[in-house]
Amino acid sequence: MEIEFPYGKKKKVKIELSRKNLYFSADRGTIPPIDALGLRIREKLRRPIGTPSVSQLIKAKDRVLIVADDLTRPTPQKTLLPILLDELNALGIPDRRIDVLIALGSHRHMTSQEIEGRFGREVVQRVNISNHEYDQPERLVDLGKTLSGIPVSINRKIVDADFLIGVGNIVPHTLAGWGGGGKIIQPGICGEETTTAVHVEGNLMNPIENLVGNMDQKVKRNIDAIALKAGLKMIVNTVLNQNDQVGELFIGHPVEAHREGVRFAEAFYSPMIHGYADIAVVSSYPADIDYWQAIKPLSYACKAVRKGGTIVFITPCPEGVSPAHPTMKERATVPLEENLKVIKEGKIEDKLAVSTLIVHEEIRNRASVICYSEGLSKSDKESLGFREASSPKEALAMALEKHGPNAKIGVLKCGEILPRISGSGL
Repeated sequence: MEIEFPYGKKKKVKIELSRKNLYFSADRGTIPPIDALGLRIREKLRRPIGTPSVSQLIKAKDRVLIVADDLTRPTPQKTLLPILLDELNALGIPDRRIDVLIALGSHRHMTSQEIEGRFGREVVQRVNISNHEYDQPERLVDLGKTLSGIPVSINRKIVDADFLIGVGNIVPHTLAGWGGGGKIIQPGICGEETTTAVHVEGNLMNPIENLVGNMDQKVKRNIDAIALKAGLKMIVNTVLNQNDQVGELFIGHPVEAHREGVRFAEAFYSPMIHGYADIAVVSSYPADIDYWQAIKPLSYACKAVRKGGTIVFITPCPEGVSPAHPTMKERATVPLEENLKVIKEGKIEDKLAVSTLIVHEEIRNRASVICYSEGLSKSDKESLGFREASSPKEALAMALEKHGPNAKIGVLKCGEILPRISGSGL
C-alpha cells in the first residue's frame, strides 16, 4: 500500500509498505471549515470565554498591541488580522493606535517580504508591525518575578499598550503541553533570561514522558503566570482542520479560553493507537522550517514507538538545524551530564539551545532516527546522531533491515499528531 506525507507546504512524498506491517496510521481528525469566518469572530468577540465582551474591555482612547505568531506556525494571520482590525476600528480604535508585534520567541527575524507574505499587504499598510528581539536588553522591560521565582523580562511595547491581544493556534507542544494561549507571551515576546529559565526547568522534567500534551504541569503554570503578569487580556486562538483551514475559534480569557480550546482540539490532534510500533514514520509538517521546530514532532513520535525502535523522520528543514542556535548542531551528541555541567559553570552563552538538547537526548535514548531531509546536510544529520537516507523509501528499507520483515510499522501523517496508547499498549 502507498501512503502520502506532506513535505513542506507544497510538496508530498510517498512510501510503500505491506499491509501486514501496518500497525496503525494516525492523522489529524476531520473538522469542516468555518463558514463566514468574519461573522464568527465578531460573534465570539461579543461573547468571549471567561471575560466581558471586547467592547466592554476596550476604551476608544486605548492603544492596542496585537501579539501574533510567526512564520513557523500555520495560524492564518493574513485572514484573521484584517477582521480583527476592522472590529477594533468599529469600537473606535483607529489603525494608528494599533501595533502588531511578532512573537518570535528566540527565532530569527522575519524579513519585510516574509512579513507581507504572512500578514498580507493590507495589514502591513494599515498598522506598524515589528519583530520581537529577545536578546536586546534595551528593547525589554523588567516586570520582576513570578510567585515561583521566574524572572520576567518582556518586550517594552507592552508598557505603551492599554490592551494586549494574542493571536495564535492550538496544537500539542513538548514543554507547554499544548500551544496557543499564554505561549504567545512566553516565549513569544519575553527576554532570553525568562525563556531560558522556563525551558531549562521544563526540559529537566523529561518532557516527552511528563509534559507533552499535559495541561496540569509546572511549565504550563509558569507560562500562564507570565502571560497574565504581562497584561495579556484576551486570546484569539484557532484550531485548524486537516487542510489547515480554521475549524474552530476560541476567543476570551488567556487561560479559560485556551483550556476550552485544548479540550476541543484533543479529539482531533491526539488520536488513540493500538500500541507501540517497532518503526514509526512521521512527517514534521508544518513544524519544518528547521530542526529547532522539527524536534517537536520527532518528540511526539516517541509516544508511538517502542524503546529501542526506529523513527523514520521526514522533514525538509530548509534552514538547517537552527540558524539562530548554532549550538544545537555543535553539542547535539554531547552527553547530557556534560551539557548540564557547562550550563551550571556558565561556559556557554546559549543556554536555551543546550536545554533543548535535553529533549534531543531523550529522543535518542528512546529510538534511533533515520532521516530523509533535503535541507539537513549529511554533516547536519551526523551531528544530530541521525542516519541519513536518500529517500523515504530507502529510510523505510533501512528500518526494516534492522527490525525484520515482520516489524510493526506506525504512521503519523503530519507533525501535529500526539498519539495516545489505548489499553495496555502491548
